[in-house]
Amino acid sequence: MTLTPPLNDVEPTDIHLLTGMLDTMTDHVFLLRVEGERYRLVYCNEAMERFMNPTQESFCGRFLDDIVPDPGAYQQVADNYARARAVGHVIRYEESTEGFDAAPLTFFETTISPLVARDGNTVYICGISRDITARRSAELALKQTNERLAQQLAENHRLHEILHEEAIRDPLTNLFNRRYFLESLNREMNLAQRERHPVTLMMLDIDHFKKLNDQHGHVVGDQVLVEFSERLKEGMRKADVVCRWGGEEFLIMMPGLSQEDAYRRMLEWREINSPMVFKVADQRLTIRFSSGLATAPQNGVTADELITATDKALYLAKEAGRDQVKLSG
Repeated sequence: MTLTPPLNDVEPTDIHLLTGMLDTMTDHVFLLRVEGERYRLVYCNEAMERFMNPTQESFCGRFLDDIVPDPGAYQQVADNYARARAVGHVIRYEESTEGFDAAPLTFFETTISPLVARDGNTVYICGISRDITARRSAELALKQTNERLAQQLAENHRLHEILHEEAIRDPLTNLFNRRYFLESLNREMNLAQRERHPVTLMMLDIDHFKKLNDQHGHVVGDQVLVEFSERLKEGMRKADVVCRWGGEEFLIMMPGLSQEDAYRRMLEWREINSPMVFKVADQRLTIRFSSGLATAPQNGVTADELITATDKALYLAKEAGRDQVKLSG
């Protein structure tokens, strides 16, 4: 804004009315004169005077670096004034009273404008500061509330994941449970029918497990089940679904794997893991297991049919003397 001479003489009553109007404002209104590298406060309204000067000692006439003795706080204010002078127009920013004498910590949204003389030099800086402390407090409270809500949602999600895992996992072996397996098998069977690829099931049963429990106790039996489950998972593909079907029986779904390929993989796995030797509670235990294989669609076109065929193949392995794998049909 460029200062121009008034068209008419300004009456003292005009000045009185102007300052009276400004004194009715709750925003802080101020005017500083540029004197070299310093700024002298030549006017502030009553709202600013009351806020900045509870001791009733007037700030008007004092230099800004005297009003704001803290070097860091003063430099921030002076930098904003320098920026307004450089661009030559109104700028808006947020600031606080940190570093001011006798002023409570308050946040303001400040608008300043350079008043430029005809020679292009800035003569005054005029400004209005609006107290936004309540707004900042509300924003901070909202941010904290949102952060707590985000944390709660994350915790709820984590608990949901835990509950979901508990709902689909066997608590002892951490393998998938029967419910999850059946849901997965039904989905895979429908997909296999549409895309015409095989689905092979393999059922395994630990031989003479009841005898092991009777001789060594259920604690040892549980440890054997856990260790057997780990070795079983290690031998399967990521796409395979390994389930504890019940007791010492395990059921594995192998999507896209033909019966011949599944049989070959099972024989290779048995070469490494049959018999299995465990060291449990200072005891050396040896277990063997029987297996049965069935494949859709040749051994069944529904989940129930395929499970029944796999169970029959396992029964054939048991009947043939255990510790072997048999194919359905």
